[in-house]
Amino acid sequence: MYDYSSDSDKHHDHNRYHPYWRSDRGYLPNEFKKEKPPTFDGEMKKPQDVEAWFLGMWKFFRLHDYSENMKAKVATFSFKGKVYISWEDVNDVRGINEEYLAWSEFEQLFKKNYLLERYFDDKVKEFYELKMGSMTDDDYTSRFLELLRYVPYPKEENDKIQRFVSRLSIAFKDRIEFNEPRSLEEAIQKLKNCYEQTNRKIETKLD
Repeated sequence: MYDYSSDSDKHHDHNRYHPYWRSDRGYLPNEFKKEKPPTFDGEMKKPQDVEAWFLGMWKFFRLHDYSENMKAKVATFSFKGKVYISWEDVNDVRGINEEYLAWSEFEQLFKKNYLLERYFDDKVKEFYELKMGSMTDDDYTSRFLELLRYVPYPKEENDKIQRFVSRLSIAFKDRIEFNEPRSLEEAIQKLKNCYEQTNRKIETKLD
């Protein structure tokens, strides 16, 4: 069991000067009068629904300069119904003190309880089987970036570029490899340019 008390001084010193830090939940409703985080009731039927809530929290956090501890508090504040009760049970069993719970620790606990390991395994498999095929450049790029989040590797930029380019249709793969993109962002932009050029040529021939 992780000993949260051993880090209490560190977390307290970090958070008590933060503009959004409080020792209780009483002020949170006032924070959400204009903008509310997505709620989670634990009744979502598909793993994609659970993850959509999780990504919705990330989107909400981009609008607020919360500390890591406050992110965890906001997330648990958004729990509704049975899931709130089950979360309190998790706290009791694991000896978790939410006053010092960091977002990264909450994320790990949340995924373990609501997203099965099989779900992540399937996403990893889908990533390694992904090919552009007949997809548009936007569809392939979006799918690649979405699945990349589930894969611990590749971490290096060159590995990401190589994986992205290697799964392209042959007509685009050779051209982009020849240009030697130095970042994944550059590779994505080069694919977009090549795709648009190809479509323009096709349209010209049809005319």
